[in-house]
Formats: sequence, structure tokens, C-alpha cells
Amino acid sequence: MSNVGRLIVTGKEIAFLFLVCSLAQCDSASIAVNTLIRRTHDLTLLLKQKTSCLLSTYLEQMGSPFSEPDFALPEVQLESLPPASIHYLVWRRLSDQERLTANYQAHGLFLEFLQLVMDDLQALGLSQGPGPLADQLTFARAQLEGLVSNVGSLLVAMGYQLPKLSDPLDSDSYGRTNFDRKVRGYIIIRELRDWLDRTERDFKLLSYAYPA
Repeated sequence: MSNVGRLIVTGKEIAFLFLVCSLAQCDSASIAVNTLIRRTHDLTLLLKQKTSCLLSTYLEQMGSPFSEPDFALPEVQLESLPPASIHYLVWRRLSDQERLTANYQAHGLFLEFLQLVMDDLQALGLSQGPGPLADQLTFARAQLEGLVSNVGSLLVAMGYQLPKLSDPLDSDSYGRTNFDRKVRGYIIIRELRDWLDRTERDFKLLSYAYPA
């Protein structure tokens, strides 16, 4: 198996994980809004990189047709996942609260869906022992928990209430064919990558409104 997407935890990434834990434990009101925005933007950039590697590793390990160079299913979506793409003017006119709420709710959903991908990996018999895909999924979910925590802290620091997170999955979600599981995992990771692109743009815009 190639080394594409192999998990390598650097000192910088360990520092990010320490930061995530620190933010989750402290009083959000005691952290300046611009500092929260900058740190969350940095964490999003790291997650974007890791999720792109995760998607490559996933496709490679699922075998044909997923591992084919031109594999793509752009028309296939999951109804319970909100699309990352919206019209530019709609996106540009979002209030700070709307922008943060959309990110908080979307990534809260992805936490649940990534757990489903991990469970599907086990059902496919691909999670036994250490390996790049299982490791990357575990690491990505831990980082995503940090991102959700950071966005929640930012909402509170700006005086907004935390929005409710929907619960789109039930036990029936586990009962799929192996091919369905593979397709679903691909869509979830692909859509997470696209959402992280949007999150990065959101926090870049917020950093202009709240400069350091």
C-alpha cells in the first residue's frame, strides 16, 4: 500500500490539539474574540489538509471503482448533510451569528457521520489493527470535535446562544450493503472537505471584521 495520506502527527499538530483542549476547558468570555477567530482559522487550515489526505486514503483502501484515478460521484448526495455551497451574495450577507451557527451545526453533524464511517469500516472488516485509514479517521474526528468546541466558544463569547444540533441518524443507518457503506463514506468525507473549504473562507472573512 502506498504512503499517500499516511498519518504523521507533527509537533505543530500536537500543539493544536493542546489548544483545542485548553479552549474547551476555559471560560470563553475570557478569550478575546479576535484570538478565538484566529486560532479557529488555523485549526481549520490543518483540518483541510488532513481531510484531503483522508479522502485519498479512503478511496485507495476501498478498491475498485473507488481507487480509479477519475472516480467521482458529484451528483450523489446525502439529504441529511447540508450543502456547503451557497450563492456568493447570500454567503457574503450572512450575519456573524448566521455564519457561525451554520458552521456549528454542520460540523456537529459531521461528528456523528464520521462515527458512522468508523462503524462502517469495522463492518467492512477494514478496521482491525493500526492502519492509515483508521488512524486518520480517529484523528480527524478528534480535531473536528475541537473545531465544534471552538465555534461554540466563539458564539458564546459574542453573546449568542448555542444552536441545537439535529440528530439525523438512527439505528437503521447501520444496515446497509457493503457497497452502500463505501459510497456513503466517500460522500461524507468529500462533503466534510468541502465544508472545511467554506469554514476557512468564513473565518478569513471574520478575521477582517475582528482584526488582531
